[in-house]
Parts: sequence; C-alpha cells; structure tokens
Amino acid sequence: MTTSDDPLLRAILKLILAAAVLTAPLFVFGEGFETESIGSVAASNGACAVLCLGLLALERRGRARFAAQLLVGGLLLLVGALAWTNGEPVHVNVINFTLVTVLASALLDRRAVVITAVLCAAEMAAIAWTRPMERAGADLAEARFESLVQILPTFAVVAAILAIRARG
Repeated sequence: MTTSDDPLLRAILKLILAAAVLTAPLFVFGEGFETESIGSVAASNGACAVLCLGLLALERRGRARFAAQLLVGGLLLLVGALAWTNGEPVHVNVINFTLVTVLASALLDRRAVVITAVLCAAEMAAIAWTRPMERAGADLAEARFESLVQILPTFAVVAAILAIRARG
C-alpha cells in the first residue's frame, strides 16, 4: 500500500463509522436499557467512531498505511477489551477477532496479517483459559480444552487463508 490515499481504506473506515453509529441503539436495546450497558455502548461505539473519524483525516493527509495500521491495532485493542470485560464465553467474541484479522488482510501486508492473527489467537486462548474458571463445578481442564479446540483450529485456518491472500 502506498502512503497516498487509499479508496479501499476510506470505504472501510466509512463503513465501520456507519456501523458504530447505527448499531449503538441496537446494542442499547439488546442490553435492556441498563445504565451500565448504555455507558459501555457509548464508550465502545463512540471510541470506534472517533477512531474512524481520526483515521479518515489521516488518510486524507496521505498517511493511508499508517491509518490502516492504526485501524487494525485500535480495533484489536477495542475487541480485546470488550472480550475481557463482557463476561461472555470466548466463543461469542471469535467473530470480532476474525473481523480484525480480515481487515488486516484487506489493508496490510502478509506480515501484519500473521502478527494480527497471532495476537488475536493468543488473546482468545487466554480468555478461553481463564473464563472456564468462572463456571462452578465444571472440570476445569476439560472446560479449558473444550474452549480452545472449539475456536483455535478454525480461526487458524481462516487466518492462514487470509495471510496467503494478503497484499504483498
């Protein structure tokens, strides 16, 4: 990717910005209008929208590659933070980590895809390893292993395909 403007990056940023704005009410509705949920949705969707607006400005200034790197890194941090704090099983969050890896493959080079996939897999594995401890009475080793084998093999195949198809 050149450092000049990138129509694909611009389109993706606008799409993610629109999704952050348009889905906020859906998330609030889905969470039952609880005060804590409203704050969480405002923070996460707001952070995503602000990130996209800033990156659109950066892209217009000819820093498309840097903006793409910041998008992937910022979403990885956001998805990771949400996955750690939402209390849901890691399986619920796999799609979000996959999206970040897909974005890396669309916007960055093969090396960045591999790094992103490894970071996503490590975070999912850490969540899968720690989250079963919250289930009382379950066999901890079995619960951990079950979580890991349900998410990592498929994610690894998807990430490998994306790395093969990545730019450069």
